[in-house]
Amino acid sequence: MKELNILKTTLNVGLDAPVRLLHVTDSHICLANDSDAARDPELPGHALSRGNAFGGEEQVESYLTQALEYAKKENIPLLHTGDLYDFLSEANFAYMEQTLSSVDSIYAAGNHDFCHFVGRAIEDYPYKWENLRLVQPHVKQNLYFDSRIVGGLNIVTLDDGYYLFSKGQEEMLRAEAAKGYPILLCMHVPLYTPLLAEKILEKNPCAYLVGVPREMYTKYPNDRRLQQNPDRATLEMMDYILSEPMIKGVIAGHVHLNFEEPLSNGVMQICTHAGYAGYAREITIV
Repeated sequence: MKELNILKTTLNVGLDAPVRLLHVTDSHICLANDSDAARDPELPGHALSRGNAFGGEEQVESYLTQALEYAKKENIPLLHTGDLYDFLSEANFAYMEQTLSSVDSIYAAGNHDFCHFVGRAIEDYPYKWENLRLVQPHVKQNLYFDSRIVGGLNIVTLDDGYYLFSKGQEEMLRAEAAKGYPILLCMHVPLYTPLLAEKILEKNPCAYLVGVPREMYTKYPNDRRLQQNPDRATLEMMDYILSEPMIKGVIAGHVHLNFEEPLSNGVMQICTHAGYAGYAREITIV
């Protein structure tokens, strides 16, 4: 088995004492059991083909196991920003429960967390809300929005897996900022920046980011344009995030690459490459 690559990053937000986290994202576990096969006979084959696409299920699980062992050894929380599994199945739910309960964990939802079968359905907001009720019982965090204070740092998680924020999430984030703790904002899909979009567009037909400007998303393929067109609530949330002084850092995944860059307001956004590709990142917040 190949060894996990653990990157190390320091983020300065002005804490009295350091807080350490192990960031893992996009593990894409692909499992299906007999119960899943009885519900959908195509699911075992789907699990096999999807697992092979990510480098083989055995290796993918090995990387996540290594991350868990590191977090336990170092006695630091595991921060997972979504897509722990690749599609909805009883086997994947059981794996998620076991994984997140085996270590001190914080979880933010990804788009695959709501996907029944990759490529089979149009994954829009109604589709996600229908499936949220199936996923939520397997995660201790509220997947829509949650927060936890660790060592004077407010770690806020929220769902932006379908490239949208809601007005309700903005209101809840404002309430967290009012508590007076520095905020580490953690979510699946990164916020748009010109440089990150340029990097992703080198190999993709769209940028896969939240808040992409009109002149960019109108050039996307039609399905991706409809999927990633930001609505008014999303743009207002973007403006608020960039104007809120209590937000000191943004942690994300989804784009399957390692990328650190300050947003337009100078706050650092940190993206970690996919767990299935053998990456994790120890972040020390000081």
